[in-house]
Amino acid sequence: MNKFPYLFHFFILIFSYAYAEPIKINIAGEAGIMMNADTGAILFEKNAHTLHYPASTTKVATGLYALNMKKNDLDTLIPANQDALATISAEAKRKSNYTQPAHWLESDGTHIGIKKDEELSLHDLLKGMLIPSGNDASNVIAQYVSGSIPQFMEELNDYLKDIGCKNTKFCNPHGLHHPDHQTTAYDLAIITREAIKDPVFCEIVMHTRFMRPKTNKQKEATLIHTNRLIRPGKYFYSKAIGVKTGYHSKAQKTIVTAARSNGRTLVVVLLKNQDRNQMFQDAINLFEAAFNQPKLRHVLLKSGKQKFAQTLPHSTNDLTTYLGEDLSIDYYPAENPQAKCLLYWDTLILPLQKDQRVGELQIVSKDGVILKKATLLAVDDVSLKWPYNWLSIFY
Repeated sequence: MNKFPYLFHFFILIFSYAYAEPIKINIAGEAGIMMNADTGAILFEKNAHTLHYPASTTKVATGLYALNMKKNDLDTLIPANQDALATISAEAKRKSNYTQPAHWLESDGTHIGIKKDEELSLHDLLKGMLIPSGNDASNVIAQYVSGSIPQFMEELNDYLKDIGCKNTKFCNPHGLHHPDHQTTAYDLAIITREAIKDPVFCEIVMHTRFMRPKTNKQKEATLIHTNRLIRPGKYFYSKAIGVKTGYHSKAQKTIVTAARSNGRTLVVVLLKNQDRNQMFQDAINLFEAAFNQPKLRHVLLKSGKQKFAQTLPHSTNDLTTYLGEDLSIDYYPAENPQAKCLLYWDTLILPLQKDQRVGELQIVSKDGVILKKATLLAVDDVSLKWPYNWLSIFY
């Protein structure tokens, strides 16, 4: 049957904001955050936007960017040159007022013992950086990715801004102290949230040991992961999936870590901790408080007739609408999402039939993720009035 067309394809916004009840846990560190890795919802925060020194948690960003740029080069052998291995004492850095290159290593910093001209694959360098926290591996990776370490830092900082880091400036790829090398718990959560999307990154940070292979310069060796949440012992946490710890005297103890339970992945960042054991315990306490919360349901719109209606040109009656079922979302109390309900009208062509789909409602998170959809249906027929119904036979 020919129909007389009227096009109404537009949407309206119905804001329905829900506020979470943050998890109430005391942590010993000066700053921290817990974030849902899938939705970006913040479940807990303490001074999350305050600048701090990240120490070796910097290496999460280095690994993320390196994999983003050189994912297809994991088996490439990379020779280490002198600039990547140049070493200076922390005291000499301080006395020079940090005018020496910020990426230069420190004699007492963590390393995997790379020698000049030694060749390691990118994959092994990433392991050496992320598992036993090799500062030397970080430099070799950065130089390979961007041609020089200063160029890598420029590119990395630009990339971090692009993914949503608001207050991060990294001066080197490893996290050794520099007064301008700072970030926030929030930004580190954003970085980690992005990093654990990469399966290679996830595979690396779950290893408890790095089997350093035999190279053109050295015999093989075994090095241990610094994250006790994934190592057998008092602070082993079966739900943990990595990620990275850090330490230097200015930063104190730091950690970025992630855990997964029932398909839900959470990221915890804890900065400037005095006690390493308490830091691990605080991370476990935060994860457990979140994972033990019951799931709740929030009904935004009940089934049945809705207030959404239209007066269509040349129609015999108004279009009224209904939902066949409740429009709802399931959530955990600490991360009840800030959501908005969007109505997208279909292209409407008269006549319309009772129970015909006329639009779609979408619940969308503040990050633009569609959480739920529902079909909007017509309550009654909507016909063309005379003489437009008669004219429609000519179309």
